[in-house]
Amino acid sequence: MHMARSLRVAKVGWRICCTYKILCNGVAKDVALARFRQVYPGGGASPLSFGAVFAMKKDFTKLLKYHRKSVRVFIRSKKDRLLSVLSLGALGISVGMLVLVLCSIVNNGYKALTTTKILLSFDQIGHMDPGDSGFRDVCIRHIQGALEKVIQDSVDLSNHETRRIAHSVISETAHYDFAHLVEKGALLSNTSVWFNASSDFVSSTPGNNDVYDAIRQKLVAENRVKRFFNSALFTNSHSKVPESAGITGALIGSLLTITVCLALAIPVGVMSGICMQELLKRGKLASMIEVSINNLSSVPSIIFGVLGLIVYLNILGVPRSSALAGGMTLSIMILPNLIISTRQAFAAVPESVKQAAFALGASEMQVIMHHSLPIALPTVVQGVMVSVARMIGESSPLIMIGMVAFVVDLPRTFLDPASVLPVQIYIWANNSNIEFTKISAIAILALLVILLILNMIADLIRKRFDHFSF
Repeated sequence: MHMARSLRVAKVGWRICCTYKILCNGVAKDVALARFRQVYPGGGASPLSFGAVFAMKKDFTKLLKYHRKSVRVFIRSKKDRLLSVLSLGALGISVGMLVLVLCSIVNNGYKALTTTKILLSFDQIGHMDPGDSGFRDVCIRHIQGALEKVIQDSVDLSNHETRRIAHSVISETAHYDFAHLVEKGALLSNTSVWFNASSDFVSSTPGNNDVYDAIRQKLVAENRVKRFFNSALFTNSHSKVPESAGITGALIGSLLTITVCLALAIPVGVMSGICMQELLKRGKLASMIEVSINNLSSVPSIIFGVLGLIVYLNILGVPRSSALAGGMTLSIMILPNLIISTRQAFAAVPESVKQAAFALGASEMQVIMHHSLPIALPTVVQGVMVSVARMIGESSPLIMIGMVAFVVDLPRTFLDPASVLPVQIYIWANNSNIEFTKISAIAILALLVILLILNMIADLIRKRFDHFSF
């Protein structure tokens, strides 16, 4: 009976050991087996008391608790690592997409920074009257004659179609440069002049047009073709030919529009936000105004374009396509955002600052202007910059009020016809000529530079008043 009891106890102990051998890992498993062999070294041949089995079970229970804790710690660490990997992956995707977009813009735009020009030589030209009605045609004939002298050995100019294609090598706006030289008197002696090549000639690939290929070989052999920096891109306005188009007109129009918009929206928006947060009592009227402003901030921008078309152009008679009309339209669009950001900025001012100012005898206006405004100003400026960033990229409301018109002259006042960079980008991007697509990429980069400058100004203002920290 004693032997049967010992065998039964040994079996129980061995089951416990085997069970915990499966459950435990690493050091815990080795300790469990060592503990069993220490208590029962015979492996089943020696008697084992119930007290020894219970002591061994107690040790195994502690080891199991330790194992469960280590498993929970391992799972928690695994979740932390998974969250870190997902966060870094999301950040990498965001940065990668940004780099991809910037690289795509730069890849499309850097080619527009240079332009191809062709060198033509002119014999002495007599006096020409720029006021003559046929002055333009005379300039064109002189340019075509100089070109024919260069390429007459390469192509058959007796063929009308070949001659027409050959004349299209030079830009359509070359006669303006020729007329400018005539007015300066630069063609009174033998001289050579670089003229812009046409976009059709520049974009043509070898093998597509035999006439262009022959002319290109002739010009390259005589060193009459070269690429120059495209200064017209930063001095000219919109043009029907890409080699003469520039972003200056749209850039000036954008600056004039932003000036009008900020001059109207900032005082009204900031003062309205201060009134709603500091002066207006809480009630049904305040709640109704707050809900209305929040709804206005989510209205599609084209609705404000319709409003500007009806109110400003048709009722008030503001000139169509002017920077004044565009700025007034955009000021209504960003007004709700300015009011909301101003309210949030003043709501973040600690109540203790206001109460301390009141305790020292300051009036309500003094508390707002001398204590609350300096603390809230960085947040207000941040809201203004966010509004400007949204405004400077808008095109649909400005298209509604006619700022999509073909504007060649540079705007000089707020009432002159003007265009803005987003609308100009929209026009060029929809053009079938691939050279306009390259110029639109430069306009996008100019837009990004303007946003960068505005953010730098906002950062300087925030640093100036950032010493108010609570």
